[in-house]
Amino acid sequence: HWLTSLAAPQSACAAGCAPVMSGIAAVPVPGLTAWHLQLPSLGLQVYSGDLLALTEVLFLDLVLCIPFRFIFGYAAFKLYRCADRCQEAKLESSESSRALLLPYLYLQELKPLLAMGIGAAWAAHPFVLPMLLGSLRSRMSFFILAYLGVLSTFRWLELAASLGPKGFDATATTFALYFSLPAELQFEDGKLKFLSGERWRRALDLLLRLAFHSSIMLIALSVGKATRFQPFLEEIPAKLPFYGLPWSLPALYLQTVWVYCCLTLPMLYHRIMATLFGLETLVTMKAPLTQSTSIRDFWGRRWNLIVHNLMKRCFFMPFQHGGPVKKNIAGFVSFLMSGVFHEYMWLMLHLARPEGSRYSPGKVLVFFVLQYLATAVQVMLVKTTWLGRRGWSMMPTVLQTVVTTICVLPFGPLFLEGVHDMINESSLMPAVELL
Repeated sequence: HWLTSLAAPQSACAAGCAPVMSGIAAVPVPGLTAWHLQLPSLGLQVYSGDLLALTEVLFLDLVLCIPFRFIFGYAAFKLYRCADRCQEAKLESSESSRALLLPYLYLQELKPLLAMGIGAAWAAHPFVLPMLLGSLRSRMSFFILAYLGVLSTFRWLELAASLGPKGFDATATTFALYFSLPAELQFEDGKLKFLSGERWRRALDLLLRLAFHSSIMLIALSVGKATRFQPFLEEIPAKLPFYGLPWSLPALYLQTVWVYCCLTLPMLYHRIMATLFGLETLVTMKAPLTQSTSIRDFWGRRWNLIVHNLMKRCFFMPFQHGGPVKKNIAGFVSFLMSGVFHEYMWLMLHLARPEGSRYSPGKVLVFFVLQYLATAVQVMLVKTTWLGRRGWSMMPTVLQTVVTTICVLPFGPLFLEGVHDMINESSLMPAVELL
């Protein structure tokens, strides 16, 4: 293990616990850098989580991957744009000096292959890094690497196909910043958008959001740890006929809350980091579980808008012109590619820890295809029926959210089965437990 130089917790007393104050004791967990803070008067104990594993996750995300992606993104940009500069130099140079440019002109001819090669390298690097680092302690570390691999690949595609936001490729430094930061930087008039005098107020607001979502995560983890993330069920939904519906809906919602918090928390501290440098960033989650008024609203305006914007720029916008048929094809391709990159992420989790993995190839892809069909049906109802045009808008917003949730959740097992073991990696995250 590449971080095992940190010492495991040792017992501070012969009974195996360290008294903190009267009636309260910290009990180390054997084999983990973790403690149980016992509160007998409340009948509770607080589990700290595996501190070494959590440090590993933060180290990979903030210390290793961001500088690594900045340096290599900067170098890849310079190499890729070298061919363009050489072509310009060829047109401006004299006949005698063009021979000196001959090696670089071959680079111009190989530019498409260069773009594909660099893109493939970005897609492959999450599989290579663990080999260089040695074994990792948690599935969450592999999930972080896979997610950053997705961002790297699609942001490189934006550069190669000139599909990114205006100004993202103005300079090598600008592109490297846009490429390396998991948060999506904002641009205005072709330049990076900076915060004015509200930097510290914005940072405080994001810190409060981070604290709020941490509380929600702690509640979800505590309930999940007590119920194995399957309340009211004897087995996981994937093993039950018809996924255990409707009795499995509470379990599916609990797991969905976990996934939401698991994505939102790093997105918030990425935004805080960018805010401290005065950079404006995209709001990535807009209360998708509590304010979505339709399936289209959920996927298009509220859930993981970083990925939504990448899919929109790379696959929807290039095909959206030319009538409703092309728009439908563009929407289908966007959902299809969402399914493809989730298959890539789930596959990495499976290959990293195959023991006990519940990943089944193709299920998460089917999930996103079904979500496209559900969205298309919603659009058709809006255009052709009174219920879609007027009836739905007359319903209370809370009822719209409930109906939307009930429409999406039954397909949840197709998505959640591949990350079931990561969700149930109970030793990693903090939780409140009963004594």
